[in-house]
Amino acid sequence: MSPLPRRLIAILIVTTMTCAVMSQPPGNRRNAKPPTPPKKPSLPDDPQLLGLHKEFVVKAEKLAVEYERKKQFDKAREVYESMVRLVPNFASAEAGLQRILGNQRIQDRKLVTVEANQMWQDSGVNLKADMPVHTDVKGLWKVVYETGPKGIEIPKEFQQRDGRIKLGSLIGVVVNSPAELKDAKPFLVEHGKNFTASKTGRLFLRMFDVDHTDNEGKMLVLIQSTFAN
Repeated sequence: MSPLPRRLIAILIVTTMTCAVMSQPPGNRRNAKPPTPPKKPSLPDDPQLLGLHKEFVVKAEKLAVEYERKKQFDKAREVYESMVRLVPNFASAEAGLQRILGNQRIQDRKLVTVEANQMWQDSGVNLKADMPVHTDVKGLWKVVYETGPKGIEIPKEFQQRDGRIKLGSLIGVVVNSPAELKDAKPFLVEHGKNFTASKTGRLFLRMFDVDHTDNEGKMLVLIQSTFAN
């Protein structure tokens, strides 16, 4: 065999081995290193700075408990959030924050009826910005259409960016006046779920549909949150 074919064979062998190694999944590579887990935030090493952290946490926790006792949940929430930002994974602060959020969700409540054959309906509830809202929804309604084989084209002004919103969905908006209803961006209102109001304002509800006049039924919506005055 001449030297040239031997070189070609050697090149082919090396190339084949390289391709075989590259084609193996990462788990099969002997030299593959496992991904490095993200580092958890740690407390400072400097004794004086660490002392300031501890002093803040002790005083802040007492202040938060005092606000809770007085049912000033907005202030208590602000204190707990500050503690969590300064000392991440601090169990007492995280538990306090979750407790406050739970209290804020159930401090006020109102049961509202939403009719299927009406447009935007005033819930009578003023929501507060950045406040958690819990909704429970019960009921049935019918979306009624008469159409030919081509179906019904949804006008552009009714097409929603949120893909979860479908014909017949219960939707809501938070506005400061009825004049804002036309341009307000609706959100899905679901049973047993929470949402946070993007701004302080009045909550309006309705069925998502093109023509409401021929629909039937209604929904009962229990709204729980800390309402604005």
